[in-house]
Amino acid sequence: MQIDRLEFKAAFTADETGVVTGKAWDFSSPDRVGDVIEPAAFAGAVGKSLPMLFAHDQAQAVGVWDGIAVESDGLKVTGKLLVDEVARAREVRALLQAKAVTGLSVGFMTKKAAPRKGGGRTISDLDLVEVSLVAVPAHDGARVSTVKDLNHMTNTAAAPAAPEKTEEKTAPAVDQKALDAIQKRLDAIEAAGNRLSADNDNDAPFDTKAISDWARTGKLNGVEEKTLTIGADTGATGDNIIAPEYSTSVITKLTEMNPIRQLSNVITVGSQTIYIPVLDSDAEGTWVSETGNRTEDQPAFDQVQISNHEHAVIVGVSNQLLDDSVIDLASFIANRAAMMFAKAEATAFLTGSGTGEPAGIIEALSDLGGKTEGTDILEDIVDVYYSLPSAYAARGSWLLSRPTIAAIRKAADLSDNRNGIWSDSLQVGTPARLLGAPVYEAPGLDTYGSTSTGNVGASALFGDFSSGFTIADRRGMRLVRDPYTAAGQGITKFHFSKRVGSAVVLPEAIVALKAA
Repeated sequence: MQIDRLEFKAAFTADETGVVTGKAWDFSSPDRVGDVIEPAAFAGAVGKSLPMLFAHDQAQAVGVWDGIAVESDGLKVTGKLLVDEVARAREVRALLQAKAVTGLSVGFMTKKAAPRKGGGRTISDLDLVEVSLVAVPAHDGARVSTVKDLNHMTNTAAAPAAPEKTEEKTAPAVDQKALDAIQKRLDAIEAAGNRLSADNDNDAPFDTKAISDWARTGKLNGVEEKTLTIGADTGATGDNIIAPEYSTSVITKLTEMNPIRQLSNVITVGSQTIYIPVLDSDAEGTWVSETGNRTEDQPAFDQVQISNHEHAVIVGVSNQLLDDSVIDLASFIANRAAMMFAKAEATAFLTGSGTGEPAGIIEALSDLGGKTEGTDILEDIVDVYYSLPSAYAARGSWLLSRPTIAAIRKAADLSDNRNGIWSDSLQVGTPARLLGAPVYEAPGLDTYGSTSTGNVGASALFGDFSSGFTIADRRGMRLVRDPYTAAGQGITKFHFSKRVGSAVVLPEAIVALKAA
């Protein structure tokens, strides 16, 4: 999905006063990345007032632009620094007077653009959002023309009019205290930028850096909140679908930690309940003579209902960690969420009842083929394997509890003529094999031969789970940042939620070793 964002272009020049005028965009040449903006693109901004920001930081509004005009050579802006009302505006004025800041930069949302030959774009329509004072503009032609000192424009009743002077004015003295404060602020920014974190990678995707900043500070640092949104069902402020990179990371970890998701058919749905059509009986023909009557028949279909259910978890993170993080904080939070969801999903997909939670495989146990436990575990395993139709067995996998795996290995190792039933993996990350089919550990299944209470009714499952079991993801991972409810303990809470459903859609593709 295309993620809309603010784009920053242009630059400016400054003189010694508090009223600022300049060219925010030059129409005569492309900017540093090859972009060209047509004059008509700024038509909607003419006559409007826009915020004057410093370095595109919404937390640093230092004035207002009250004059915007499109002229033949560029976009001209006029505004004033609120030096009497905003302390930061006085610091910025000192930077302008010292020529440390000389550029203008426009922040806008692209509405219509076409690629240019040789790189860059020709932008023909946009929404102008703000104009910032910056040190290095995207377009070298965007410069501040003048900065008039507001103090020099103040009149008093007692003061006589000053005579006109033709000689050159002396530049006002630089406010050293303000410059020291600015230097201290810049040093802090530089230190933060040098932290060992993947979030600070300049090559990282725009939305990745945005969500990392949001996780750490709760602020979106000059971009619209929809930067964090990959779906339309966004709720109140601070309620966002997690950025695509971290959503993918969570799903990857769910797959690694939960074998049932890895083996099953996973689909994405757009409603609370879906119906999966399944073949109940096929059309059957008969052998006929050349002129004999043909029998009419047609397949019959049934449908399996899958309802979605929501699972949620809250991860608390120390505010000190948020302030001083030198790790990839967003990945850390995603890891914690993945661990909680993997544990809950693994249980639900295996033993879920379908009421208030996804329906698990065991919920359909009475419909599954297979056999009942006897006294020889290896004989039972062989019987279960060959009770599955060949078409499914060729794609089959085993789900076993850890104690059952141990019992099978011991029985195979102690047998003189059956030790080829089990084969260990020869490569890290590749599952062991039982009768040639991969084996996955599934906590929650019974131990073979166990008669203790709380059994689920099966000690082994074997089948083509991609045909027999379907997982329906309704909505991607949602993240809500809550800095308030545990503020007294110095904790910020991150609320994760996800909606998912599941069901056995083709019982004939899965068989079980059932409890005696």
